[in-house]
Amino acid sequence: MAVKRIRNHGKWVWQARVAYRGLRRAAFRASKEAAREAEGELLRAMKAEAAQGEQAAARPATLRQLLEYYALDMAARGKGEETVGRVDYTRRAIEALLPALLEKPVSGIAAADLYAFRNLRAREGSTVYQVVAGQRVKVRVPTKPSTINRDLRTLRAALKKARPDYRFPGGAFFPEDETRVRWLRPEEELLVLEPMPSPFREMAKLAALTLMRQGEIRRLRRDDVHLEQGVILLPRAKAGARPVMLSQSARKLLQAQMEGHDDPLVFPKADGRSYSREQVGKVFRRFARGAALKDFTFHDLRHHGATMALNAGFTAPIVMALGGWKTERMMRRYAAVTDQTLRAAAEAVSGGEYPANAERARGRT
Repeated sequence: MAVKRIRNHGKWVWQARVAYRGLRRAAFRASKEAAREAEGELLRAMKAEAAQGEQAAARPATLRQLLEYYALDMAARGKGEETVGRVDYTRRAIEALLPALLEKPVSGIAAADLYAFRNLRAREGSTVYQVVAGQRVKVRVPTKPSTINRDLRTLRAALKKARPDYRFPGGAFFPEDETRVRWLRPEEELLVLEPMPSPFREMAKLAALTLMRQGEIRRLRRDDVHLEQGVILLPRAKAGARPVMLSQSARKLLQAQMEGHDDPLVFPKADGRSYSREQVGKVFRRFARGAALKDFTFHDLRHHGATMALNAGFTAPIVMALGGWKTERMMRRYAAVTDQTLRAAAEAVSGGEYPANAERARGRT
């Protein structure tokens, strides 16, 4: 602590300076006596501030604070925007259904809390818009088990950061239908993709042609596209940096899209920013439902592309590289062998004839 007379902005004043436990404050007064009083006031205020900080540090971190920290940690480790955004998506789901859980100390979270959130998530569902009798109305639909499980996996990973010894209840996860596969028949491609407005139509077509994820397409930058080499180099894909091979159709689509503007993003909004996940998904769902496809999402375009590649006879490792999957099991969840390939295999087993290109369909995986 110190009180001294100094020249400040051309005037002589008395300065009170106080340091306490790493905190520093100063006050200026016209007289020495007033500076002495200010010195005492500063010290008392700083002691109170330090005490509050100690109390806050002594309190266990809440789940809200943990999720905020976890999102920052993921961003610092180079995870993509969509992966980091998933943490906030889970936080908002908890806030809407069980806000008290967010304020609970991490050390006090038990299996019962996780089951309570899971059950509410399953029971409450989510609100979507559908066209009924020509009118756009709100309807509540059940939350898919896979969506709830993603929330639970986010919570498990975050809790593991704070409590390495914590055993997350494995029974909290819902069984998922790993046989679910969606792809478009040629006539469905025309009904769903062609009527969509630009640039949503081009974004959807690129997803089907390249197996790129929605977030990768929304944030795709001109500098990442190399048309002459026929490749997109993604610096921060979900599974790490990876190349995306471009077909002639994909090259033409991208060339036409980039010739139409000078923005750094390939698919920019009018203000130069990228479209949100919600915007793209909303437009795509509207046109999918308009084509009588009730359960087809933008992400299912990866199913479509992978299925087409498998049906053409390419082996699982090739399709894995094409779509950026790390394991064959994960790739198999997104791609199914359709009737043509299965029929060829069945004919081979029975000794019958099968199409010439089925030789490739039997490729080692």
